[in-house]
Formats: sequence, structure tokens, C-alpha cells
Amino acid sequence: MGLICPKCLGDMNEVAVEGVTIDVCASCRGIWLDPGELAMLRGADTDLPHAPEQLTTGSRYLETTTYICPRCEGGFESFEYAPGSGLIIDRCKDCAGIYLDAGELKKVRAVTARQRGLGLTSTNEADSQLREAIRSERKRARHIAAGGSSVGVYFFQLLTGLPVEVDAPRQRFPFVVLGLILLNLVVFLFQLAHMGTSPSAQMAFFYQYGLVPGAYLHAQSFWTPLSAMFMHSGWLHLLANMYFLWLFGDNVEDRLNRGVFLIFYLACGLAAFGLHGLLTPQPQLPIVGASGAISGVMGAYLVLYPRRQMYQVLWFIQFRISVVFYLLVWLGLQVLFSAWGGGGVAWFAHIGGFAVGAFGLWLLERAGLVRPDPFAPPAEA
Repeated sequence: MGLICPKCLGDMNEVAVEGVTIDVCASCRGIWLDPGELAMLRGADTDLPHAPEQLTTGSRYLETTTYICPRCEGGFESFEYAPGSGLIIDRCKDCAGIYLDAGELKKVRAVTARQRGLGLTSTNEADSQLREAIRSERKRARHIAAGGSSVGVYFFQLLTGLPVEVDAPRQRFPFVVLGLILLNLVVFLFQLAHMGTSPSAQMAFFYQYGLVPGAYLHAQSFWTPLSAMFMHSGWLHLLANMYFLWLFGDNVEDRLNRGVFLIFYLACGLAAFGLHGLLTPQPQLPIVGASGAISGVMGAYLVLYPRRQMYQVLWFIQFRISVVFYLLVWLGLQVLFSAWGGGGVAWFAHIGGFAVGAFGLWLLERAGLVRPDPFAPPAEA
């Protein structure tokens, strides 16, 4: 598997330049160089003309944690490549790999040539190779974007009918979302081990640990809403919910403090149960599942990323649709099914969770608790 660009989180692909295999991002054209590779490309014994500790005395120097090393996940240090060069580069403090923004390799070569009193003729061929390699990678990326996703994604969608995001970069790994998925899995395995195999034993288990809306509204049960939020009626119910939690939750968590995201998730689930309890015609029937909380995450995603697109497959044809269209159609179906009633699905919980999630995210934005989108295009003056 290729590396992930520390700047834009795009895929990096291996490219051979002058016999050196480097990693180039097809999106932002950034370059990752393992230790020693920059030395070979600039025709020197070492990657840097001076040690970083020497550079701090005669050049600009600053620490940064903006990027995460794609090789070892270490932090980066930023410093001026050579005193007076004005070229700030990033190097991993742990593995000493170097990340260069688009065009910075050419600047490094120019600085090296000036230090040796040489012209740039000897570097033109290598620069030409690099430009051609980057052009090829960008062309491949545009081809994929224009024609659809990878073959594997297409067949996954063909078999499941599930949506896939077209482009959804994030800055941080979604540890809270992953933790929630694992907790749901553990609880489900606990169910399988303890609720028995007969229908009567299973129903008794759901009445004991699931949520009975009538009891919830009359404050007769305080802890079952939480237990019910992590239970599921079967493997298909669990896998579908966890897929949508991962699909939408990673980007929502990326924009919030992790603790805020966890509280937000649980609050959406509790509110979804509450609305279902108010509107359901069967208040004594227990309900289980994370769907209400995940619906809240979907509502928040709509507020945060209305311009994003998704892949969908219908009748063997893969096409793009906007997130707004997909989620509003999904919400409309929940309203329609709730009006029809039945089906053993808590439609009102889906509707309530989605509405609370969208409104709650709007409130968090007004409170200044939502991080700016680092991948949003710059605003025009």
C-alpha cells in the first residue's frame, strides 16, 4: 500500500527519478524522500547542506506538528534549508525523512548548484523526468476522478448498493469512531453469548437490555438507552450501521474535539430514542441499535460538507451524486416509511437523530467548537 501525503492526505505513488524511487502525491504534487534520497538527487553526500542544529543559529527555524510522517507517523520539524535561501522544508524528527512541497525539489537543486558555483544545466534532465512523472500521476488521478472509482470499489458497491465518498480527506485518524465500532462489536458478541437461541429467550434479552420507549419516557429506566444504543438485532444490522458510522463519522470527528464528538454522538442517540418514544404507535416494543446516533452524525456531515459528492451504483452504472441529494433522499425515505409504519425499524429514531445532529452541529459552529476545514478552497476576495 502506498504512502499517504502528509499535506493533503492524498495517495502517493512511487516514481523513479534518476534511479531514485521517490513518492509523489498525485493531488498536490508534494514529494516524500526517505533518508539519503535527497542526497542522491542533489548529488551530495548528505540530505542537508548543514545539520539542523547548525541551521538554527544562522537561519529561520520553527517546530511544527501540522504534518504527520507518512512513513513512521512521527512529528515534523521545519527549518530553512540553507541560511538565506528562504526555502523552508519539513523533516520527520524520528526517521529523518523529508517532505517537499510542489516545486521545492527544484529550489533545493538550485541552492545546491549556487553553493557549488555551477549552472543548472546538469539538473534539467532530472527535473524534466520529475515533471513528466508528476504529470503522468496527475493524469491518472484525473482519469479515475472523471471515469469513476477503482474496480474494487465498483464491485463492492455493485454487491452491496452502499455509497462511497468521492473525495473525503481528513487530518486526523478517527480514534473515537474506531472505538465506537469496536465497542459495538464487543457488545454484539456479548449478545450472541448470553441471549440464547430460542425466540422467547432473545426477546426477553432485548426487553432486559434494549430500550422500551414507554419506560424511557416515564423515567422508569435510566441506563438501558445506553445499552440499547450499542446492541443490534443481527449481523446485517450491525455491519450496515458500522459502515455508515465509518463513512460519515471520520470526517465529523476530524472537525470536532474528540470528547465533544463522543458527547455529540451519544446525545444524538438519546434524542433519537426520545423522539421515537413520543411518536411510535408501539411504545412497549423494545428497540436496539446505533442508527439514531449515526443518523445524527449524518445530519452533522450534511452541515459540514454539503459540496461533497458520493459514488453510487444503480443498474450496473456507477455515477456521482451530491451529498445533499443523497442524504435528503435518505431522509425523505425515512419520513415515507414512518408514515407507512411497521417493518420493525425505528424510522422516527432515524428522523430525530438526523434533525438533532444537523441542528446540534449548527449550534457547535456558533459556539466556536468546530475546527475550520483545512481542505476547503480559499475564499475569493
